[in-house]
Amino acid sequence: MYPNILNPAHSEIFQLENRTMEVPKCILKFQKWNGTPVKETFGGKPILTVDGEPMFAEMALASTFINDGWQARWLETTGRKYKEPMCITLWEDNKYENQKHAPIEDENVARMLNAIVKRNNNSYAGCWDVIAWKDGQIIFAEAKRNSKDIIRQAQINWLSAALSLGLTPDNFLVVQWEFNPRCM
Repeated sequence: MYPNILNPAHSEIFQLENRTMEVPKCILKFQKWNGTPVKETFGGKPILTVDGEPMFAEMALASTFINDGWQARWLETTGRKYKEPMCITLWEDNKYENQKHAPIEDENVARMLNAIVKRNNNSYAGCWDVIAWKDGQIIFAEAKRNSKDIIRQAQINWLSAALSLGLTPDNFLVVQWEFNPRCM
């Protein structure tokens, strides 16, 4: 179901209201970008090397799905709590507000996203980083840097809203990542 590199071998435990749930999780190591410095780092986000190119972890996830034949978007909600997120398929070395918005044109995916927003108090708060879809399957992926990032309550609320609409834990993927110390 998932692209090979993202095949989950672990799980992340979530406490939802009255139940505990396991969500698929994979662990990745990336090489730190050591090429030409990226000018626009979106507030100091770490830069990874993916296929010889500099990328943020979220873009690396979206690209992995895209390279495996999925449609995917990095859903960036910064400053857009009650607005549609910026849907990104390629990060240009430019300011956030100058990134190209690539709207989700698949009606079923857009409908599901909107339904989750409604169940989530009409908010995109906590929306997972990447949405990917292929052959009727939808996956929300969340990138978390090992020992640096944690799942926030807003992301748990988003998960809960999505599950209440019939999505299952297999529609979600936590991607824990870190830099490979041998490649730094």
